[in-house]
Amino acid sequence: MNLTFLGHSAFCIEVGGLVVYTDPYIQAPVDISRLPKADLVLFSVGHFDHGALMARELFERWDCTFVGPRALIQWMARKYKRKIPANRLIAIEHNETINFKGLEITAVPAHRPLNRLGKTILTLFARSSAPGKPVNGYYFSGVYHGGATKYSPLIAQALQGKKIHTTLLPIGGKYATATPAEALKIAEEVNSKRLVPMHWQPLKEQVFFRYQSSDLVKLARSSDSKVEVRALAIGELLPL
Repeated sequence: MNLTFLGHSAFCIEVGGLVVYTDPYIQAPVDISRLPKADLVLFSVGHFDHGALMARELFERWDCTFVGPRALIQWMARKYKRKIPANRLIAIEHNETINFKGLEITAVPAHRPLNRLGKTILTLFARSSAPGKPVNGYYFSGVYHGGATKYSPLIAQALQGKKIHTTLLPIGGKYATATPAEALKIAEEVNSKRLVPMHWQPLKEQVFFRYQSSDLVKLARSSDSKVEVRALAIGELLPL
């Protein structure tokens, strides 16, 4: 299994002969034409910075299948009617599991109580009616991608009994996403071996986050956490 960080909350994960992308909001310095063809794309939410507005382009390039929260998939079915076949859109709700070509994927509850400022910023930049709730996290093959979430005890409950070697969690601390302390707490509660921070880089001139990956590294060291923090550069590959 290999994992490549593509910026924000986007990852390319090669597992079991499949190529899986999470929240592929692809922008410079990543060159989409050089990325491997996807078999499956997992959307955690409909916001512009998680890639749902790129679905038509992604399908034309990759001829892939999309998975997301039911409300988002229903929106995509309307928006991309005749552009993306209905059998390439799979809805999954919290705590449900699907099997895609032998890969079992479970939707994990995410907690994102978006405030008025966050909604306004997303509306300004997204210019889209794509639903912002619910938000899915995903678990498969020992990897947990938290989506855009804050801390919630429901996360550990949903992942109880699952072996997790790598957790991918937001740490930006603004727009209803976890802080480094919350991300580390989630990783510890689900007994994850390592934590890869995401969702902290500024995407627009006006959209900045409160924390960076260096804050998470310092926190993990100062608290003597057993979780290994692996802060990746954009384009960096992590063999798992």
